[in-house]
Amino acid sequence: MRQLLALTVAALCFSANATEPTTEEIAKMQQKVMIETKVIARMGISVPIPKFQSDGNPSTLEIVFLEKSEPGANTVSDDGEVVFLFEASDELQSELIGKAFKIRAKRMLGAGTKP
Repeated sequence: MRQLLALTVAALCFSANATEPTTEEIAKMQQKVMIETKVIARMGISVPIPKFQSDGNPSTLEIVFLEKSEPGANTVSDDGEVVFLFEASDELQSELIGKAFKIRAKRMLGAGTKP
């Protein structure tokens, strides 16, 4: 009975690791997603960032340029669908957009949404 339990636990650990994509797989998918995604820029929003509803289209990335600083500025939504920017440097903008595409790539590979 203990051997069966040990084998089951080992199999679960192996299968969990087997489904996690490699860094190379994520990079390849990220490149594919970047090519296929349409980027939409929006100026300002009329609701607080947590209440913002994206367009719901997985083939678009919305970049929202905020008119004022607020909590959640200069971040990426958990699903990688929206980047919120307020007076961000070019370097920070590039970093956040890259993060959005990485989140999307991981999601496409079935690895969840954590970067």
